[in-house]
Amino acid sequence: MSTSTAALLGVRRRSESPWVARLAVVSERLVAEHGTPSLGNFRDPVKEILYILLSAKTTDAQYRRTHRALMAAFPTVADLASANARAVRRCIEAGGLAGKRAAQVVAVARALRAAGGERPGRYLRRLGLREAYHFLTSLPGVGPKSAFCVLMYSLGFDVFPVDVNVQRIAERLGAIRRGLPHRLATRRLAAVAPDGRSWELHVGMVVHGRTVCLPRGPKCGECVLADLCATGRKRNGGTENGRA
Repeated sequence: MSTSTAALLGVRRRSESPWVARLAVVSERLVAEHGTPSLGNFRDPVKEILYILLSAKTTDAQYRRTHRALMAAFPTVADLASANARAVRRCIEAGGLAGKRAAQVVAVARALRAAGGERPGRYLRRLGLREAYHFLTSLPGVGPKSAFCVLMYSLGFDVFPVDVNVQRIAERLGAIRRGLPHRLATRRLAAVAPDGRSWELHVGMVVHGRTVCLPRGPKCGECVLADLCATGRKRNGGTENGRA
């Protein structure tokens, strides 16, 4: 189970659940099928925070473009912290929700500079898991999922972010009940996600959700998880597993 995620969320770990082993197999199959490709995330936690802020409710191409434009115009935290929100808004306007995001970006830059001075990335890397999580979730626009992404991609912690792709696949597999609020889905999966596999399982499920286990018209006939999947077996006349 994802011990670190469960501890942060105050969730009881469910080592007895068969889903711990099943999700380990899911991880192995997804790595064999997709590898562990880059999703564009950053080892630099400051860049990652800004990247995630710009990614909400927009396409990959849009937020990657706006992030590049932002970094070109304001290459340091000091530049962003002293920036006028209108100038930031003009820079990121192509990504949508520019007014809200510009205010968040400037506020985050100021908070990072206040805490970490000229080198906030170094400051973040010195924090323990719980300290880093609480600091990140105190930043404007950074919720638990975004914090988990920074913790996993940039700070090297074994935590398990749950995005829409991860939740959809977990529901179809039968690991969690369909239609749970995101907060509850994250807690249920934290209890059974296998330790040491957060990165590969998360990336694999995101890629699989974008290419095979689509929101509409999932390609069950091409899916390497079909024999493990409640939805896949049902579509093929089989029976469903019990839920975690």
